[in-house]
Amino acid sequence: MSELSQGARGLNWLIDDFVSSVPGVAHSVVVSADGLPLAYSHGFPKDRADQLAAVAAGLISLTQGASRVFEG
Repeated sequence: MSELSQGARGLNWLIDDFVSSVPGVAHSVVVSADGLPLAYSHGFPKDRADQLAAVAAGLISLTQGASRVFEG
């Protein structure tokens, strides 16, 4: 993955504030539906953000598929 865009880096303050404000939260990642990390909290390794983004995209795809199967 390439470095985060300027817009994504603009989210970092919000993500870092969320992590520091919510008890029990260690890190946070904002991901796109296609499996790319858009922004992540300070101290969270880039490779782990990439992995978590891919997992989240897979879960999104699975839930969308299940919803189509069980729709009316």
